[in-house]
Amino acid sequence: MTLAWPIPPAAQQRVLRARRIGLTVGRLYLGLKANQMLARGLSREQMRGRWQQFHRDSAEAVYEAAVELRGLILKGCQYLGARADLMPREWVEVLARLQDRVPAHDLPVVRRVIETELGRPLEGVFRSFSARPIASASLAQVHEAVLRDGRRVAVKVQYPEIAELVRTDLANLRALFRAIDWLEGDFDLTALVDEMGRYVPRELDFLAEASNAERAARMFADRDDVRVPAIHRAFSTRRVLVMEFIDGIKITSRDELDAAGADVPGVVRTLVEAWCEQVLVHGFFQADPHPGNLLVERGTHKLVLLDFGLAKDLPEGFRAQVLRLLMALLRRDPAEMADVLVELGFATRDGSRESLVALAKVGLSIATELATRGSIGPERLEAIGEELLAEVRSKPLVRIPTHIVLLGRTLGLLSGLAQQLDAGVDPMRIVFPYVVGGALPVAQPA
Repeated sequence: MTLAWPIPPAAQQRVLRARRIGLTVGRLYLGLKANQMLARGLSREQMRGRWQQFHRDSAEAVYEAAVELRGLILKGCQYLGARADLMPREWVEVLARLQDRVPAHDLPVVRRVIETELGRPLEGVFRSFSARPIASASLAQVHEAVLRDGRRVAVKVQYPEIAELVRTDLANLRALFRAIDWLEGDFDLTALVDEMGRYVPRELDFLAEASNAERAARMFADRDDVRVPAIHRAFSTRRVLVMEFIDGIKITSRDELDAAGADVPGVVRTLVEAWCEQVLVHGFFQADPHPGNLLVERGTHKLVLLDFGLAKDLPEGFRAQVLRLLMALLRRDPAEMADVLVELGFATRDGSRESLVALAKVGLSIATELATRGSIGPERLEAIGEELLAEVRSKPLVRIPTHIVLLGRTLGLLSGLAQQLDAGVDPMRIVFPYVVGGALPVAQPA
C-alpha cells in the first residue's frame, strides 16, 4: 500500500520554480564550461562567433525564464539588462526588453487589489482608469488614471502574488548558489542572497516608498532640472501607490530624446549630479536607477526620478571614508585602501588584512588602466575579469556592508546608462568636486 501526503500549493510552487531556475542555470553552466574547454584549442578570433551565439542564446533563455517566473528572478535580470558597461552586448539587447515591457496582469486582477486596499469601488476613486498599463515591471505595474477631481495620476499596483514569489525565489537561489559554490569552489554566493533578502522585501511596502519619494522631493526642491512626482497619500496603501502623472521620455530612448531637442549630455550631467547630491551631500539615495525609473519630461526636458521603493541612508562619516579611499587610490596606496575597506565594513573569509590589500591592488590596476586609456576594450576587460575572479576566489569576501552593495549596484546602473547614451560626459569630473569639497552641507535625515 502506497501512502501519499498532499503537498501544500506553496510547496508545489517552490518546487516548480526551483526546477525551472535549476534547468535554466544548469544549461547555461554546461554551455559555459563547453565553450571554455573549446577555447583552450581555438584562437580568440575563432571563439568570438561562438561566444556571441552563446551569449544571445543564453540571454533569450534567461529572458523566457524571467517572464515566466517574474518575482526576484525578473528583478535580477532587469539589473543585468541595464549593465551595458559590464554585460555582453547580446545580454543587454535581450534583457533590456524587461525594463518596462513585462507581460501585465489583467484589469480584473488590478481592480481587485485596488478595491481591497482602498475599501471602495474603483469608480469611486477614479473618473477614468486605463485598462492597459503604461509600464509593467518585476513587482508591480502602473496605470494612467484620472481622479474624481480631475487630477491626472499614475497608479502603481503591486502584484498580488509577489510577496510569496520573493520568499520562494530567495529560498531557491540560496540552494542553487550553494550548489554552484560546491562545484566551483569558494564563491560564497549565499552572502549575496542574504543581502537581497534584506533589501528586496522593503520594496513591497509602498507607504515606505511614498515617504522616500517625499523626502527626495524636498532634497531637490531647489533644483529646476530634477522632478520627483508628488504622492497622493489619501489614495495610497502598502500595495497601491497613487502619484502625480508626468509625461516623459524614457532616458535610454536616445533617438526620441534627440527628436525632442533634449540636451542629452546635459541630462547625463544632471543625472550624475543628482546621485552625487543624494550620496555625498544628503547621505540618502535611491538605489534602483534602472532605465525604467528615469524619464526626461516632455517640453521642459527635466530629469524625472521614479520609484523610491529601494532607498538607503548612509552611515555618518561615509563621505570622509570615500574621500580617504579616493586619495589612497590617487596615491596608488593599496595598503591604505585596505584600511579604509576595513573601516567601511569589508571582511574576507581568512580575516586577514593582506587579503584586502591583494584585492585593492587588483582594483588599483584596473582604475589606473582606465584613467590612462580612457576606456578598456573587450579583450582586456575579459582578462581583467578573470584576474579579479581568481583573486576573489582565493580570498572570498564574506562581509560586504548592505549600503555598499546597494551603492555599488547604483553606480553600476548609472555607469551602464552613461555608456548606453554615449553622451561624451566624464562622470569623474562631476563626482570629484562633491567628494573633495562637499559641495553642500550634509542634510539631517528627515
